[in-house]
Amino acid sequence: MQREYKRHGFFRFVHEDSRNRELMCLKPGESGINTLCRVMEVSTKKIRTKEGQEKVVLTGVIADYTAKLPFVSWTERVVKNRVVQIENAHVAEWKGLPTLYIGKKTHLHDPDIDFPDYAELRKPKKRTIEDIVGCGGAFDVIVEGDIVSSSADENRMVLDDGTGAVFLDSGANSTGISFGTPVKARGNVVAESEGEYVLIAEKVKVTEGGLVIRELKHFLSRYT
Repeated sequence: MQREYKRHGFFRFVHEDSRNRELMCLKPGESGINTLCRVMEVSTKKIRTKEGQEKVVLTGVIADYTAKLPFVSWTERVVKNRVVQIENAHVAEWKGLPTLYIGKKTHLHDPDIDFPDYAELRKPKKRTIEDIVGCGGAFDVIVEGDIVSSSADENRMVLDDGTGAVFLDSGANSTGISFGTPVKARGNVVAESEGEYVLIAEKVKVTEGGLVIRELKHFLSRYT
């Protein structure tokens, strides 16, 4: 079951085959997507088509109450902070992330509806690794867990939250992070080759968690 927004901010539960899809867990390869969202970011980008023609497209981020998602639009009717009803879009992978493509056959409407505001939707959602990997990646999320492995690359470690594990690319945020460190990381989880996922962190904060490490130590103490 999913929630669908109605006028004045009320919502009702609807079946998954309902008219609108939530942005969370839209997967590459899906088509005929209808969704209701707010446009968070928009920028123009020049590309060259297969026929060699130069074309200007819009790229950016959309959001609903479940998630944020990158988009690419072939129409210039996408405006920042606009609530828009999108009909007949499709999802493809772009730079390792599920991305909504608004094509020539996609229809855009201005719904008369109350919707979560920009300030609320810009906040990242906390997600589990199991959930993120099952959805094929995630844009601007928070993951909390423990560093359970490190490599020769000081900026790449393994982060485990008890539901699964991903590589953590901490970039310039690696100070004070080593094996056993509990962290809270914000960023994009992207798919790499061979089914591996990497959390490319925008921010990393050391926390007072350590649940996975404590459970591991407890397990080892019983058998050593």
